[in-house]
Amino acid sequence: MRAKRALVNLQAALGYHFQDVSLLQLALTHKSSAHNPSGNNERLEFLGDAVLQLVVSDHLFQQYPGLREGQLAKIRALLVSQPPLAELARKLGLDRCLRVGKGEERTGARQRDSLLCDTVEAVIGAMYLDSNLDTIRPVILQLLPSWQERELALVDAKSALQEHLQQISQETPLYHLAKEIGPDHDKTFEVDVCFRGQVLGRGRGRSKKEAAQEAARKALANLEVTSPSISGS
Repeated sequence: MRAKRALVNLQAALGYHFQDVSLLQLALTHKSSAHNPSGNNERLEFLGDAVLQLVVSDHLFQQYPGLREGQLAKIRALLVSQPPLAELARKLGLDRCLRVGKGEERTGARQRDSLLCDTVEAVIGAMYLDSNLDTIRPVILQLLPSWQERELALVDAKSALQEHLQQISQETPLYHLAKEIGPDHDKTFEVDVCFRGQVLGRGRGRSKKEAAQEAARKALANLEVTSPSISGS
């Protein structure tokens, strides 16, 4: 009864109700808990990844006709990369619904960003099979982080910071891991970005890459850089 209620709540959070709930159940089944090789979510993950890429690519193409290919690719990568998808999984409660084996359970798999990201993609694949692209397109777009054009300058904060600093020096900013917090399966990283021996900003994230981007954003804010350019490459 509890599992059934969890599926009902998950569909409400998704804003999508399955005609075939077994597809959703399959999307939530990690290979460590499957009784046969085909009874896990890996194939749905493969399909969902392609659907997600297509939906987001088409949306950005239509929404920003003036942006170059490289700029669009950077925005897409930011929207569908592991950190935001893992955050979405937690918001939806996928970590509580996910079926994992006892060994994976002991290692804290439910909070592993990579596994949560894969599960989001599997659920999208399941929604696609349960209906069609036109039906799930608005559902997917509503689930993703909102995006405003004024934020385009910070799509890749590290590149923006480097471009800004290269206007005054050939030296490049350096990124140093300042701190690791939490157990191995659920770490938070803090990264400093330094230039000429001075710390320009510190960022925090669930990966070193995410923390470095946040550090660069803090540095841009501290330097009062409001509109750096985006590299189109």
